[in-house]
Amino acid sequence: MRYHVVYEPGEINYLGSNTSKDLFWLKDPTDLLQQPNTNIITWQLNDLPLTNKFVDLYKTRMHSAMLWHYQGNKDFFFNFIYDIYRGVNKSNLLESREEMNKIIDNLNTRKDIWFGIPEDLKLNTTDVFDPREKNLNELHDHFETRMAELEERTKQGIVPSALSEELWNKLQSINLLVHFNENPPIDKETKTLEEKEWFFTSLKFESPTYADTILDPEDYRDFTLERDFGPLQLDFGTVGKDLFTCSVTDDIELVHKNMVSQQIELNPWVQYDWTSCTKTEWEDALDLYDRWITENNVREYLDLDKDMFRPGRHQLGNCISHNFKNPTQFAENIIATTPKINSFFITDDNNQTIL
Repeated sequence: MRYHVVYEPGEINYLGSNTSKDLFWLKDPTDLLQQPNTNIITWQLNDLPLTNKFVDLYKTRMHSAMLWHYQGNKDFFFNFIYDIYRGVNKSNLLESREEMNKIIDNLNTRKDIWFGIPEDLKLNTTDVFDPREKNLNELHDHFETRMAELEERTKQGIVPSALSEELWNKLQSINLLVHFNENPPIDKETKTLEEKEWFFTSLKFESPTYADTILDPEDYRDFTLERDFGPLQLDFGTVGKDLFTCSVTDDIELVHKNMVSQQIELNPWVQYDWTSCTKTEWEDALDLYDRWITENNVREYLDLDKDMFRPGRHQLGNCISHNFKNPTQFAENIIATTPKINSFFITDDNNQTIL
């Protein structure tokens, strides 16, 4: 099986989520793979048990989206969504903080919503070496809480559809901007910033979901962050931070508040970047993780013997269309001319549809 992402010319929002109502899943992959002025990234999917579950769920959800459309039901807010985290440099970091503060101002001056965000959680827009980690952690708490409230109020009809979509986009932006500003490559003592490309992408599609697909204990068996350049990974697909991410951002408050969000649901969504993690680098990261667990007495709060606490992400496959060795090569060859995602789909090894 192969996973393809088609890129085309267009504008990209790096300060929030990119959404589309295009019904690309009604089109034949043969046609999508032959569109002019596009670039295509292709991954060969592996045969791990969870990867096979991922493919089966992809087919189920795509079929339900098609049926939903053919039955004449109302469109979703979007048919697919993708977030792109671009390169880290002084300009991009400060711009992202300015955008965060604008969102806080907007939410705090509205009369049609039920919440606000404390002004003291705003970010520093002049000193790039002041990331305000505690503010970022608190802002992420607000994102989680308000997104859950928005979903429930929308279901109950309390929040109108147009307002719900607007608030969803603003909350999504808060989440994206928090993650972009977490752990920037800065040295506060020497006042230096290591500018580097990143281009992490998270890619999802919407469909009617009649029942959640819960991960089984054995599904966590292959979780890891050890990987070659540019692998396709199963998207986290969960609102919040898992324990490993909490350790990286030193967000022990989420542990104390019982707000750690492990990945427990399977969704047919993907994520990818163009970095690698060697076996030694992963072992070093796990050593830091274990030290953080011990120093913060995390086992007093969580049962870490549960399979869901295994650190990492499920690796779905490796890129076979390109041999990018870093995000810069990806940016120069794909993003420079075709930054916008046009479509994405799974085919068999002969590039024929599996739907």
